[in-house]
Amino acid sequence: MKNIIMSNPALQYLSAGKNGLRKNGIFLIFCLILFGGILYGSLSGASADRELLSRLDLIFQTNFTIRSAQGLFSSFAASFASSSLFIASIFLLGLSLWGGFLAVLMPLFKGFGYGLSVGYLYGAYHFKGVLYNLLVILPGAFLSSLVISAASYFAFRSTLHTVIGLFRSASPFDFRSHLKTYCRLMLAMLALCAFSALLDMLCSLCFSHFFSF
Repeated sequence: MKNIIMSNPALQYLSAGKNGLRKNGIFLIFCLILFGGILYGSLSGASADRELLSRLDLIFQTNFTIRSAQGLFSSFAASFASSSLFIASIFLLGLSLWGGFLAVLMPLFKGFGYGLSVGYLYGAYHFKGVLYNLLVILPGAFLSSLVISAASYFAFRSTLHTVIGLFRSASPFDFRSHLKTYCRLMLAMLALCAFSALLDMLCSLCFSHFFSF
């Protein structure tokens, strides 16, 4: 059982050891891009209004008033749909010879959406907004943001391996095997997005009724 878990390619970037930092260096860059998006979104969110948050809600889930009023299933569906849009876009980008390089921007967009809502909450409601973010938004958003960053990394790596395999490798490139591995990785990312949506739903259920905006 241990061998099966450790051989899961979706968990390889979490492997420990002396070379762990070097192996995960590129993934850490994707995380830094994510945090850069959060920072930029937070600064932009201070001057944003509710109309802008409503327009971006489908993609980024920025409208916290809708989140607070949603039922359990609606909360789960909205959160999962938002993450699934990112995963689907990243998956398609990773299938092309150039799309994986554009996938680098996806963590930036994801971080910007989260930072936008956080910046608005802080600017409009101060401590109350920060507390709402910590209890309701942050747990699910943190996990889904890391998943989006990991998926973007896998898409980038997929494109890079395809380019090297087709144009630089001396041996024939096994695209079928490569595609199967890539699809398994993305399915694992999608499953983690479902888990983050479930976490989002549970946080809304437990804490959102303590807040009114």
